[in-house]
Amino acid sequence: MEKGNVLLVVSLLLNVLLIGTGSYVVHKIGGIEFVKTKMQITPSPKRDSAYYYTKKSVFEYSAASDADKVFIGDSITDYGEFQEYFPDEVVLNRGIRNDSAKGVLKRIQEVVDRNPKEAYLMIGVNDIRYKTDANDFESRVNEIIDSFEGKETRLFIQSILPVNNGLFGNEVTNEKVKKFNEILRRIADENGIEYIDLHPSFTDKSGQLDKKFTVDGLHLNGKGYEVWVDRLRSR
Repeated sequence: MEKGNVLLVVSLLLNVLLIGTGSYVVHKIGGIEFVKTKMQITPSPKRDSAYYYTKKSVFEYSAASDADKVFIGDSITDYGEFQEYFPDEVVLNRGIRNDSAKGVLKRIQEVVDRNPKEAYLMIGVNDIRYKTDANDFESRVNEIIDSFEGKETRLFIQSILPVNNGLFGNEVTNEKVKKFNEILRRIADENGIEYIDLHPSFTDKSGQLDKKFTVDGLHLNGKGYEVWVDRLRSR
């Protein structure tokens, strides 16, 4: 065999070996979804502003009326197909990915003006990601609540869900989630609002978001949304 051909064969064998080794390593650390998660850039309000303002505009120009339920929040709400779980009711989804309490406050009037029968708020995980001061977070949630003053809407505050640090990384800690949930519970108690503690329904024995409910360690899969809705139905 000529020297050039030998080198080509050796090169091909080395490439096959490297690809095989790489695939094995990716599989061992959690698969391609884990790698995708690790490659994600930390979000910021400015980076996703086009999506925020597009959704905000769509909401404001919506002709929907006589809503029974409105779900308000960030991507965890945004990705949910809540109307399918309550087919006999008018259900609106007012979730916007990467949103925070500040963002919700800037668009809450659209929800208030529709005077829905029930409104379910879940917000806070991105406030943790953006390192929002706890006092500022509390103040903004209180302002969101004040927006419903004088309305017939029954408002519910839902807890922030746990994260799985093994999948998602340590950008959000469950210790911080617990701290912010304590704030939300206190706000609910002080305002006579029902607090729906979803957190225990999603934790594993280590206090992490159970892997059976997520792909990336932060967002819910279909089974996760089913548990969420079942929890609301059984309260």
